[in-house]
Amino acid sequence: MKKLRVGVIGVGAIATDEIHGHIPNYLQIPDVELVAISDVNGRRAQHIADRFGIPQVYTHYRDMLAHTEVDAVSIAVPNYLHATIAIGCLELGVSVLVEKPMALTAHGAHKMIQAAKKSGKTLFVGMNNRFRDDTRALKLMVQQGALGDVYYAKAGWLRRVGASTTSSWFTSKAQAGGGPLWDTGLVMLDLSLWMLGFPRVRSVSGTIHCPLHLDQEERMALSPFEDLPYPIEDSATALIRFHDLDTALLLEVSTLSMLGISDDIYLRLDGTGGGAELHNPEARPADVLRIHGELFGTKMEFAPVLPESSIPSHRRELQHFVDVCLGREAPLITPEQGFAGVQVIEAIYRSAELGSAVDLPSTMDEEPTPAAPTPSVAIEAEQPIPKGALDA
Repeated sequence: MKKLRVGVIGVGAIATDEIHGHIPNYLQIPDVELVAISDVNGRRAQHIADRFGIPQVYTHYRDMLAHTEVDAVSIAVPNYLHATIAIGCLELGVSVLVEKPMALTAHGAHKMIQAAKKSGKTLFVGMNNRFRDDTRALKLMVQQGALGDVYYAKAGWLRRVGASTTSSWFTSKAQAGGGPLWDTGLVMLDLSLWMLGFPRVRSVSGTIHCPLHLDQEERMALSPFEDLPYPIEDSATALIRFHDLDTALLLEVSTLSMLGISDDIYLRLDGTGGGAELHNPEARPADVLRIHGELFGTKMEFAPVLPESSIPSHRRELQHFVDVCLGREAPLITPEQGFAGVQVIEAIYRSAELGSAVDLPSTMDEEPTPAAPTPSVAIEAEQPIPKGALDA
């Protein structure tokens, strides 16, 4: 049986973590041959290769693809490099799994989709939370009409202590694009849109707050916004309206909320026939998912019995990507869905800057207009990759 020959680009935490990392999980999939890794930090790449027994090491992904027979790659680098590297790999005839966000602008995401169509290769956006037992159970209930017509969703990922240090690329607007909106916000947005069936977004209203970790005197001294040590948001809230005017989504994220717990991760769905609440996935199984409804005229609440699986969602995601590349399955995550998330997050920032709602195009048939140049938009052409930039 043919094995998928895979290369990994970037050897930071999302590539090497024992539970969430691409490399350890690929090594657990029998149909994968992990043949090479690439990272601009050659010493670190060699250390990772020795640790996991990977035969070939490169400091540029183009060299890896030129000298190694690779069928597919995982892209695990800072956000601003996602589109550039993905397009380069697709143009060289290699299928791509790119970590979220697929790009930092709708224009960049559109170029990726066009490159995938032209190459005929798979473009897959990493959204591992769709492969959890609780989210899959809830999605099936929604599809089967257990909640009736879902007209409202509220989702959030609130952290009490979650801000990265200023030495991390996560706090660089140029490399990360922003704060929790591009990180946990996109995760919860994707889950919500998936549950709703990806309806067409009509308008977005957003507010952002930055930076909450400074006291009032420090914030007053740092004006305008761009003078901040790292101009990314600590929290954000958005109201998303759809062309079906009866449906709406409220999204909120933060890294420094004054909570009594470390994280509050939730998704709430309200439907004409019932409701559902999905809470912190690390909680006890009985507390993760609750369904509210009515039976024989009596209001009821129940917690579905979820399977106790030892397979992490990241591995399920990679297994599905492998199966898609080998022609066994149709992709559960499409590039167009990744585009929709990028389009909404980009609109939240724009709405916050304008102080008003932003209307979105009704289709993505035409190429989006490139955003005005900013330090965070470095994806439209091949960029020099600075040393350490791939330390995801």
